[in-house]
Amino acid sequence: MTVSTKKRRPRRKRKSRYHRGLHVSPKAGDCNYRSGWEFSYMKWLDANDDVLSWSYEKLVIEYVSNIKSKRVRKYYPDFHVKYSDGHVEVVEIKPKRRSEQSTVLKKASAAIKWCKINGATYVMVTEVELKLLKLL
Repeated sequence: MTVSTKKRRPRRKRKSRYHRGLHVSPKAGDCNYRSGWEFSYMKWLDANDDVLSWSYEKLVIEYVSNIKSKRVRKYYPDFHVKYSDGHVEVVEIKPKRRSEQSTVLKKASAAIKWCKINGATYVMVTEVELKLLKLL
């Protein structure tokens, strides 16, 4: 049996393709965002005078992910936003190309049901809306 004397190079930390970091908000406190789009939207919410408060991934909505097994999962929408006129929005940031995936549609359906019960509005924000808001 031979023993290898070759030294292994230490593994490099893999660079994430997502823009991650901490945003300290005057309206929501400390928020660890997981994409540049979410970060841009956070700054827009803070700058918007109509927004009273918002939270990031704090709201929990349960949904059935598999009809056969009746597996219940938890969905954490990106934002829960309260406006000065009293209305509330549940906001999900997604690339347009992913907005029609089955998992995304299941989560959106559960969020829409939750919003109807709780008097809120569900909004899916894609790069199209972010460009209209001049955030991209």
